[in-house]
Amino acid sequence: MNLHMEKPLQARVQDAIIDFISDKKLTGGDRLPTEPELQELLGVGRSTLREAMANLESKGILERIQGKGTFIRQIPILLENGLDELRSVSEHIRSVGATPSTSRLEVTFLAADEAIAEKLRIEVGDEVAKIERVRRADKALAAYCIDIVPKKLLPQVTEEEFAGSLFELFDDHDRIVSHAESVLHPTVLTRRDLPELKSEIGLFLLFDEVFYDSRGVALCYSNDYYSADIFDFRIVRRR
Repeated sequence: MNLHMEKPLQARVQDAIIDFISDKKLTGGDRLPTEPELQELLGVGRSTLREAMANLESKGILERIQGKGTFIRQIPILLENGLDELRSVSEHIRSVGATPSTSRLEVTFLAADEAIAEKLRIEVGDEVAKIERVRRADKALAAYCIDIVPKKLLPQVTEEEFAGSLFELFDDHDRIVSHAESVLHPTVLTRRDLPELKSEIGLFLLFDEVFYDSRGVALCYSNDYYSADIFDFRIVRRR
């Protein structure tokens, strides 16, 4: 995910290894070719290849076993999406045949402060639901989502119902998401922010958004952190 410049060589080598796994239809437990074979196949030097493989190993995709080789631990999924498409995380994941799931769900009900009230166009002190979720594409960590919803919009919803797609949940309650106001920030999260990270830090693209229905009612204020290991966003610019 690089919006302004070409990916560095090491990142492109990681993508090439992921493409190789996909093209060969390899699965968890399968062994990769040896380092010399991968060097020849990818046309890169030993140090670049080793750096790329070490990064994939730190992310939990590869596992190196001394004397036996390098094996696949989980199937990597790369979701390529346009920034102009308004989709939920679940919809992005399903679009490539992967299964969306939630591995951590925390729901807190609290009173809206001034900042939240302004975002959602509600009164200070109105009850809101804060939904914190770790979303996965199959087994891979795809996104870390923090969503705040006015409780009055979904008064009877149980905590468990917040585990899936919020767009679908709004649809079920006749609150169709029409558009969003979005601000994007490249950002880094650490294990302190997100304990589920395989490595000490992870690169994410933060979507700071307010979602509205067709009548202009604010439905949800979201901070969704999309993993750069999973999502590859692109921009189409026309003149």
